[in-house]
Amino acid sequence: MDFSNWWAFLKNPEILRQWVEGFGPFGPLAFIFLQALQVVLAPLPGEVTGFVAGYLFGAFWGFFYAMVGIILGASFSFWLARKFRKILAPRLAKSPYFYRLERFMQRRGVMAAFICYLIPGFPKDYLNYFLGFFPIPFRVFLIIMSLGRIPGTLALAIQGDSLYQRNWLTLGIVGGLSLLFFAIFYFKRGLIYRYLD
Repeated sequence: MDFSNWWAFLKNPEILRQWVEGFGPFGPLAFIFLQALQVVLAPLPGEVTGFVAGYLFGAFWGFFYAMVGIILGASFSFWLARKFRKILAPRLAKSPYFYRLERFMQRRGVMAAFICYLIPGFPKDYLNYFLGFFPIPFRVFLIIMSLGRIPGTLALAIQGDSLYQRNWLTLGIVGGLSLLFFAIFYFKRGLIYRYLD
């Protein structure tokens, strides 16, 4: 796989299906690795892999494999940030953005982080790294991250499965609810951000 064509690879469910099926019985493990890699390489689009998981494995197993990959990738990101915190923290402390994030965590704590994981479109993969810089126990991080990622990942897996099965009714209902949820967050984002900040 040519890494320069990563986006083209991820956005084509059929190419991904062929790639995963090429691993035979190890296909689910290959997808879990791909999902975890996507989380660690934060700029890559996570919504695509969540959707493709349902397209490849069905709603239940797609959701399960996607969540396993997300948990593994997020845990590794958190560990990386925690490991290099002493080296990077002095440099980050000079940034006004990091100062705001630090105040944000001091004022709102893990509940605010949980809300951020729920918000559609929020850069959740970056948040994994960010939380690693703060004295949050790993088990607490794992709980809020996992619970926060479940709704969006499940919705994407159902939509991917519905597309593969040409179940337009389910696709329309879940897609419509997802758009409604996104619209609520979008139009109420000022209120949400005022609470968070």
